[in-house]
Amino acid sequence: MKATTLLLLLLQAPAVLGHGAVVFPPPRNAVDKDLSPWNGPVPANPPSVESMTGWCPVPNSTGGVSGQNGQACFWFSNGCAVGCDSCDGASRGPIPNCGSDPSKPCPPDSHPTGTGRNKVGPGVACKSSTGVQPTICDPSLRTVNRAAECGAEDDWYFYSPWRAPGAAPVFDSCGMAGGHKPPEGGFGGIYVNTTHASLGDKGTQVLPRAASGVSWAAGQVYEVSWTIEANHGGGYSYRLAPADGPLTEEVFGKAPLKFVGPQKLRWRGGRAMGGDEIEFNGTYVSAGTVPAGSMWARNPIPRNDFSQTGQGFEPVCVEFGMPASMCSGMEDGSGGAEPTLEIVDRVLVPEGLVPGEYVLGWRWDCEESNQIWQSCSDLTITSSK
Repeated sequence: MKATTLLLLLLQAPAVLGHGAVVFPPPRNAVDKDLSPWNGPVPANPPSVESMTGWCPVPNSTGGVSGQNGQACFWFSNGCAVGCDSCDGASRGPIPNCGSDPSKPCPPDSHPTGTGRNKVGPGVACKSSTGVQPTICDPSLRTVNRAAECGAEDDWYFYSPWRAPGAAPVFDSCGMAGGHKPPEGGFGGIYVNTTHASLGDKGTQVLPRAASGVSWAAGQVYEVSWTIEANHGGGYSYRLAPADGPLTEEVFGKAPLKFVGPQKLRWRGGRAMGGDEIEFNGTYVSAGTVPAGSMWARNPIPRNDFSQTGQGFEPVCVEFGMPASMCSGMEDGSGGAEPTLEIVDRVLVPEGLVPGEYVLGWRWDCEESNQIWQSCSDLTITSSK
């Protein structure tokens, strides 16, 4: 694609906040799916993540749109930077241009308010550095502001979680409701309190086991999927831990899963349900990750709001003759968009796992924000076939 065409796509893409969650296997984080309004019809134009409605609509197995994920996309850790030993719950990360006019950027800001042209890392999101440094500098692995020289003054996202996959701290390995402790916060840091969970609850402490009916055999390859409610770039990994716990980063880190074969984007359940799907070679990184050698996938959906987040990358669906808007994430309540897109991967279950009940952990380390989304899904591991 010509550079001018890509630039137009970047300028036309919507500016949104980010939330996401696993769809398959069904996550514990969908704990509210049996309650109203999520057990009813999805609004024609799903509300924004700032609307205090808690909607995380996802594609269902028949190609429609469902509230079956409850508030799963509101379980995350906010204010988590590379080089810090804990999340502060407040610092959203830099917003180099607060408005829509690139000629009027936000002024530099050393306070972690979530605005300004500042690197939100040690000294801002935390008092002192742990000594951990960003490891991703290659522009082909980055998802926003890729034209900036690594670590330069204008490399605003230098300390974002994706810049050292798995190294930034989290509040909880299954996420925290709303991403922080009360009170409610901005940038989508909300949770509609229910009888199941409340703002600030830790997933490993309040989310009960949720039988998914999914059974995997050690040594085999299986399909997993997740959706973006709205996009913060970065990348993600899947990992396993015994269901009897503890469900910590250390334990999940003992069984990271490898991605196998091509990635897939699927709309409305894919071709089997009359929808669309495409397969393509994903972009992966295993160097400079935590745990060492663990395999992470770059988020294949570009944010691409050029005036806000700098240079992105070409939407892969364009290569298949589709409009760029089909693979640029949900518009987050700005009108008309439906959450019909799933990001589909195949993962290899390690040989030698002891048969039993396990939790599949998913961790999305964002780049455009200091936020980490998490989901936990129950499944059974059987012996090798």
